[in-house]
Amino acid sequence: MCAAPRPAYAFANPPLLLSEATSTRAIALDSLTWQREPFPLTQTVPMFAGQRTRLTFFAMNLQTGDDASVVTADAEDAAQRRFALTVEYVGVVPGYEWMSAVVVKLADGMNDLGDVLVQLKVRGVASNRVRVGLGRVGGGLPDDTGSVPTPAPYPAPTPTPSATPAPAPNSVSMPDATRFLEQASFGPTATSVSRVQAIGFRAFIDEQFAATASAYPNLPAFPSDSNVGCPTGSDANCFRDNYTMYPLQMRFFQNALAGQDQLRQRVAFALSQIFVVSGIDIQQPSSMSPYQQLLTQWPEKNFRQLMYDITLNPAMGRYLDMVNNDKPNPTSGIEPNENYARELLQLFTVGVNKLNQDGTLQLDAQGRPIPTYDQDMVEGFAHVFTGWTYAPIPPSTVVNRRNASYYLAPMVVYPSNHDTGTKELLDGVMLPAGQTADKDLNDALDNIFNHPNVAPFISKQLIQHLVTSNPSPAYVGRVAAVFNNNGAGVRGDLKAVVRAILLDAEARGDAKTDQTYGRLREPVQFVLNTLRTLSAASDGYGLLDQTRGMGQNVFYSPSVFNFYPPNYKIPGTEALGPQFAIQTTAVALARVNFVNTIVFSRISPPSGSPPSAIGTDLDFSRWQAWANDPAKLVDELDKVLTHGVLSPATRGVVTQAVTSVPATNTKLRAQTAIYLIASSSQYQVQR
Repeated sequence: MCAAPRPAYAFANPPLLLSEATSTRAIALDSLTWQREPFPLTQTVPMFAGQRTRLTFFAMNLQTGDDASVVTADAEDAAQRRFALTVEYVGVVPGYEWMSAVVVKLADGMNDLGDVLVQLKVRGVASNRVRVGLGRVGGGLPDDTGSVPTPAPYPAPTPTPSATPAPAPNSVSMPDATRFLEQASFGPTATSVSRVQAIGFRAFIDEQFAATASAYPNLPAFPSDSNVGCPTGSDANCFRDNYTMYPLQMRFFQNALAGQDQLRQRVAFALSQIFVVSGIDIQQPSSMSPYQQLLTQWPEKNFRQLMYDITLNPAMGRYLDMVNNDKPNPTSGIEPNENYARELLQLFTVGVNKLNQDGTLQLDAQGRPIPTYDQDMVEGFAHVFTGWTYAPIPPSTVVNRRNASYYLAPMVVYPSNHDTGTKELLDGVMLPAGQTADKDLNDALDNIFNHPNVAPFISKQLIQHLVTSNPSPAYVGRVAAVFNNNGAGVRGDLKAVVRAILLDAEARGDAKTDQTYGRLREPVQFVLNTLRTLSAASDGYGLLDQTRGMGQNVFYSPSVFNFYPPNYKIPGTEALGPQFAIQTTAVALARVNFVNTIVFSRISPPSGSPPSAIGTDLDFSRWQAWANDPAKLVDELDKVLTHGVLSPATRGVVTQAVTSVPATNTKLRAQTAIYLIASSSQYQVQR
């Protein structure tokens, strides 16, 4: 099939798969024989690589330039199993420029299934579902509620540019501004939504880059023994304030609620969950504070510089055993500690298997993943990371083999404890013998930084933390390309990467209807987004107990793998859903209880809070103004909480519940609507 150039126009409607005129049975053909269903599971003519049958579907409303990189497809059988269909081709049907042909390959696990329902997804927007018979015709799931036949229009449409004037460069709809701020901040506020609409996405991002960074406190170090630092008779809060992350946690919530550098903080929190350092091992807040402050500096740093600063940060050195890492000593049997070397490769930069630029796995001739590194390379990096110790505690400038713990300055090298032998790095690169510790370190970090895996590995994780757990390969590839080159020949420009993530077509738009698009709001974001969106009065006191009860105790990741792994799949599906790894039954109830508490009660400051602490309250007067019109109240809350995509079924349930409350009790009407919407899955999943 040859492709014809597509006119420069775009349909405003979602993608539409064509069906017969009297049913939802697809207009689809075997791509080789051009026969209609029932379709064989394997090719009758062995033309393509692999034996699975290729089917051609026909669709409308795809945009200019849409190809196989931005279109995905799946099928669901009678047992409600979903199969990913590989999209191999998308192109205009010659002579029918309003119509696209979409060629898909059947999945290996599909057999004589009978009817399946097939759907396309383009940049997070789902098409209708149409029916095809595999092996036989009949059976399968019933049509989706509301499904109707979608035959090709007659007479055929003549594509013309939309008569609607092109929007102004800064024109932003309220729904997309709200969605954008869910991704680029800890939650939209009325002020921030208005600001985005006034100046546009790009200007808002630039404004955020220039915003003054919110600070973490500079705290004094205490004796390592808490019995010495907080002897009998000390203040009741001595241990909490000096031997736990509590002071930093409180500052985190206060910054996230009221700080003006929202984008800086949101990305820094994402980075803290990629480059994990946990308070389980770093027990004093004075030791952790410089590390968290370092992560907030990402807009001013290239990724390569961030790698260097993280590597020499003493909190990371302590957490993953790089500090005081000794060179080999055959006599005593000492070998360099491999902990930081292994996690730097596996979790922080390249991952365990080689990737294509779009984040998909590279495979060998037998179809197996190709390892990125082996044990010899891990050992090589471990030898690179020898000889580093804590900086001298001022006013001393003396560097000993093992200096006393000091967290306010980067680690320094004790030259004679650094291994000066040869070292094998990624792709078999060998560091020569006789180099200094700093030379070895920079050469090793350059070796990692320039590896082709870094761009897709980091880009995909940042997309997952900000936008969607299941980005398309095309989305990952576009962002990775910016990581590799920001347009000015610079690799690792984090500002350019974040800008690319937030402005990508897969991120933007008023609504996303693909069921696998989006991300479950992790506990911290769920709490903060709810409070900011509803204009809560809060100083942060009491919020820690809420997120901790939901499985996310800020700065206390249970392991270097974070609270949840980025590759966690929702049980029973192939969809990635990292945050679902901590979504137990108890956590699900805790999330609903949080909404119940802030709506029908308040969050009070916990015991030990300062006398000035106020906790968290909601003011319902804004919503009470619409309480006499339940449908209008639900509509206004839908705009704010779910950016206008509340389903008709949910809208009906909420409206009915509000109507059942006496009209004289306007506060309870507002509370009822907020509670039901904020507890719903349509709010708890960020789309």
